[in-house]
Amino acid sequence: MYSEQIEKLIELALADGDLTEKEKQILFKRAEAEGIDLDEFEMVLEARLFEKTKNKTPEPIAAPKSDRLGDVKKCPACGAIAESFATKCSDCGTEFRNIEASGSIIKFFEKLDEVEATRNNGFYTQNTGKSVGLGTVLLWLFFWYILIFIKGFQLILATSKPTKWSTTDARKEELVLNYPVPVSKENILEFLTLSASKINSSSYLTIFSEDTKYKNAWNKIWLKKIEQINSKASISMKSDTKTYAEVQTIVDNARNITKENTKKVFRVLGTGVIIIVGFIIWNTVSGKIDENRNNTYTTLVNSAEKLIENKQYDEAEKLLNDVDNKHKIEIKSKIQLSKLTEKLEELEPLLKNKEYSKLKMELEKLRWNQISPDSDWDLEKIEQKSYRIFIEKKEAINNHIPEDKRAEIESKYL
Repeated sequence: MYSEQIEKLIELALADGDLTEKEKQILFKRAEAEGIDLDEFEMVLEARLFEKTKNKTPEPIAAPKSDRLGDVKKCPACGAIAESFATKCSDCGTEFRNIEASGSIIKFFEKLDEVEATRNNGFYTQNTGKSVGLGTVLLWLFFWYILIFIKGFQLILATSKPTKWSTTDARKEELVLNYPVPVSKENILEFLTLSASKINSSSYLTIFSEDTKYKNAWNKIWLKKIEQINSKASISMKSDTKTYAEVQTIVDNARNITKENTKKVFRVLGTGVIIIVGFIIWNTVSGKIDENRNNTYTTLVNSAEKLIENKQYDEAEKLLNDVDNKHKIEIKSKIQLSKLTEKLEELEPLLKNKEYSKLKMELEKLRWNQISPDSDWDLEKIEQKSYRIFIEKKEAINNHIPEDKRAEIESKYL
C-alpha cells in the first residue's frame, strides 16, 4: 500500500502492540515527505494498531512477589502470612527489611532542613553569654538583699511565659508530628536514634534563658515523636523482644533527659524560694536579736549616765564590759566630758577674781583625749557629740576673758 520504507517503519512501531507519540511523529514526518495524505495515514495506523491488539492474548496478572527488601506480605523464607507491621516472621524468625523506608527517613530530615531554610524572622538568637561588668558586681555587693527578690520574681515570670514561636517552628512541628513512622526493624531504630539525638540537656547556668526555653519546647515535640515510634515498635516487634528492649532503652533515656530538665527548673526555683524564705526568717530573727540587744545596751547606757551624774565613774566604767564598741565609746565620752566639766567649773573663781593669765593657761591645759580610732568614722561621730559640748563649755568661759588675753581654743572637730 505504501512504500517499502514506510511499511517497515509501521511494522517496527507496532511490534510491541503500542504506538507512542514519538513513533507517531516519525511516521507522520516520513509520510508527509512522500506526499501521503496525513488524515488517511492516521486512519490506516489506527486500524492496524487495532488489528494488532485484537489478536494479542492478554498475559495473566502475576501475584506480587515477596521480597526481602520490598513490602512484606508473606515471609520471604517460609511463605507464612506476616502480621501487619511485623518486623520478624513469627514462624521461622526471618527479619523483614525495607530499604525504601530508609530513604523516607532521609527525605524527612531533608524536608526539615527545607522548612528551616525559609526562616526569615530574627527574634530567636542563641545566647552566647554576657560578661559581668563592674557595675553589676557593685550592685550585687551593696544591694544584694533587694536584687535577690527582683531576680526571684523574674525567674518565676520567665518560667510562666511561653517561648517565642515562629511560623517556621509551627511548620516544623507539624511535619515532625505528622510524618509517618516506618515499620521495618532497622528503620524504626534509625528513626528513633535520630529523633532521640534531638533531645537536649539543659544547664543549670542557663536554665531560664530564652535559648533553653526554646530547646525545651522542641524537646517536648521530639519526645512526642519518640512516643509515636515507640507505639509503632510495640506493635511491630511483639515477637522480637530483644530489639524492642533496645527501643525501650532509647525511649527511656529520652524521657529521663526531659524529666531531668524539668527537675532542674524546680530545683533552681526551690533553691531560690528556700534562700528567700531563709533570708526573711534570718532577717526577722536577727532583727529581733538586734532589737533586744540594743534595748539591753540602752538600759546599760542609762544606768551609766546616772552613775556619771553622781560622779561614780569607776562604777560606770564597770559597765563597759557588757556593751559593744559603739556604746563603749558613748559611755567613755560621757565620763570624760563629766570629768572635764568638773575641771572647767573649778576655774570659775579665777574668772571672778579676774586672774585672766592663769585662767588662760589652765584653759589651754584642758584638752580632750581622743577615744575612738581615726579609721572608724562611725565611732568617731559618737565621740564627736561629747567633744563638741566640751568645746562649747570651754568657749563660754573663754569668751568672758578680755579679747587680748583669751586662750586659743581647739577646733570643734576631732
